[in-house]
Amino acid sequence: MDRIVIRQGELTLFFYEGYDWAATRKVIEDEVKKMKRRLTRIKQLVASGQTYDPSIDPTNTVLFNSIHLGLDQDADEMEPDALIAAIDEELKEDIETASVSSWQSLRPTPSGRPHVPQPRLHGRRLTRSRSPSIEIHLSGLFTETVKFVPNDEIVSRTFATVRDVEILDHVKTSTWRKFLTALRSDSRGNIRETGSDMVRIELRSVHPVPGNTSEETRLRVSF
Repeated sequence: MDRIVIRQGELTLFFYEGYDWAATRKVIEDEVKKMKRRLTRIKQLVASGQTYDPSIDPTNTVLFNSIHLGLDQDADEMEPDALIAAIDEELKEDIETASVSSWQSLRPTPSGRPHVPQPRLHGRRLTRSRSPSIEIHLSGLFTETVKFVPNDEIVSRTFATVRDVEILDHVKTSTWRKFLTALRSDSRGNIRETGSDMVRIELRSVHPVPGNTSEETRLRVSF
């Protein structure tokens, strides 16, 4: 039987906005360029009185189930003049960004290297935010992980308790800064018992059928 124990641990997690992975930024940057070229081609067709197939050249798309690219409206629901105006507005952002980046690229850098403009999405750089949006603090952390001998009914068991949990919300539009914290006292004057834990977690991996190697995970959480 193997056993790992952590006592009186402290853990802080920081969650940032933005795009931290180079591969993610590359995918977004490539798709933005493709969308801009497609919109430019559609604008030329519509301006010359020609038609196009929305099923072949869609005017919007969604990346990673969260990033919207292109026009907000479907092109087949818009009049030609409105469609051209919407495309111009969408392409205008790139023109403004390119002009600023071109001006910045002429400025010398302390290292002597030319300035390389960073890709943008809706005017924002495709980088991680400078400060975290969410902080999670865990104090008084106790964890015990046990791995049992083979063929036992219980494969492994992880038990964890946290004395204090605090979640700080740094999103500018949020009303509360502390999203979660310890209860000091309620309207009736009740307070948390001294030394009690805010969170108790038990995670077990078991063999539900004796003699069968298949495993099942069971989770129990109490606050």
